[in-house]
Amino acid sequence: MATVRDIARSVGVSPATVSRSLNQTGVVSKDIRDQVLAEAKRMGYPTKRKRSRPADTVAPPGMIGALFFNASSGMPYSGYDASVWGGVTRAAISLKYGVSVVDPQARESGESFRDFARRIGVAGLILRVDEGSRHRCEQIAEEGVPHVVIADRFDGDSINYVYCNSYDASYAAIEHLIGLGHTRIGVGHNHVLDTDHHDRLRAYRQALQDHGLEFDPQLVLPAAVDLRGGASAFNRLMSMPEPPTAMFFTDPQMTVTALRRSLEVGIRVPEELSIVGVDDDQLREMTFPVYTAVCQRAEQLGYEASLWLCRQVAGLSGGQGSHGPAAKLQRQVDAVLEVNQTTAPPPKAPGRISPAGNRLDTV
Repeated sequence: MATVRDIARSVGVSPATVSRSLNQTGVVSKDIRDQVLAEAKRMGYPTKRKRSRPADTVAPPGMIGALFFNASSGMPYSGYDASVWGGVTRAAISLKYGVSVVDPQARESGESFRDFARRIGVAGLILRVDEGSRHRCEQIAEEGVPHVVIADRFDGDSINYVYCNSYDASYAAIEHLIGLGHTRIGVGHNHVLDTDHHDRLRAYRQALQDHGLEFDPQLVLPAAVDLRGGASAFNRLMSMPEPPTAMFFTDPQMTVTALRRSLEVGIRVPEELSIVGVDDDQLREMTFPVYTAVCQRAEQLGYEASLWLCRQVAGLSGGQGSHGPAAKLQRQVDAVLEVNQTTAPPPKAPGRISPAGNRLDTV
């Protein structure tokens, strides 16, 4: 009798792909699955009859999908998302689930998200979105796909989410700088906004207003979240005729590159410039000086989202936890301000650099 390896050799795919095709599990394209089933039939290999599934059921437990609609945070395996997905996988593994990274481009034209999830073999979705893709969550919720959005929040009760409230900690960060005597505070933020970044910018403006300081839009600069974005914002701010004496960077990578740039041009932190950043894990402890940070626990967000989703899916499918967890997850985790070594009172004469990036002597 033919074996799985015989079929794989004949079709030109791996034995694992043949196994997933025969058992109708995992991510296998329809064309490949059809080829495998046809070849298995031709070779006399016994195949399982496709089981009918009522329209209102979900895929069997065992795998959840991580679906990125967020194109602004860089590669999904670095920085913030690395911490998030560390928590996602830790929770999933503890409940005997796997996590599959799902390509949204693999969704066929006109295919519902519910059918898409069923076809690729995931029982629920962990979602990352930005300002331009939030509407996708509404569609997924309307179709009844088990889901949790990480790092964003929504009005109403149809969408499940867990996010970090960074407004209060960001407000405290700006208030901390104002309390030290700073009146010109620059901001570098992600050029693609999401709820988190809107909250941080809103906190910045509110703190200025509450302390009687005028908002200067020229001090607020969008930049790419990569190894150049923080340096670019730093250069533009420090080459202003009247540069800021303090800066708030709303992303960890921007914070670190701004600190590095300050060393390169000879602007001493915190003696000549105070810097506050955001930290998603323990990055602040790897810089010198250790930077003052709005700290959020990205790993905790991923863990709580994944734990709830896996339990929810198990309850829906009648497996372990069939009594089910709470029907909705709308969880807020608060960020905190940690004051470290990069903030101090403003200098008498702030440092400046030229547009070309060279240090200018202060008068």
